[in-house]
Amino acid sequence: MTAGSERGLSMIGFLFTTAVIIVVALIAFRVGPSYIEYFTVQKALDQTMQDVRDPTAAAIHSSMDRRLSADYVDSVSAADVVVTREGNKIVATMSWQKVLHMIGNASILLDFEARSTR
Repeated sequence: MTAGSERGLSMIGFLFTTAVIIVVALIAFRVGPSYIEYFTVQKALDQTMQDVRDPTAAAIHSSMDRRLSADYVDSVSAADVVVTREGNKIVATMSWQKVLHMIGNASILLDFEARSTR
């Protein structure tokens, strides 16, 4: 076998590939909990809209307060729920931002919006 026909990953290629994989993994580990919290809030909002008998703003806030405190959600509170009426439907919406510090003065800004209708 000649040197020109050898195939594989050089040491520099290996180090570059490893560095890219590590950076992607670090970002995923940093962002992951925020998305888990978002899905928890969305699930709580959907369950609240299904379970509340009289979908008034006070009843929705009360139910969301119980659900969010049981799930240990820190980014939002029940007071952040905006209840509106669109035609014959009642819409509950929560919006929030989360800033995740990465390295030095670099941060990641995540915008979330949970919405449920009934």
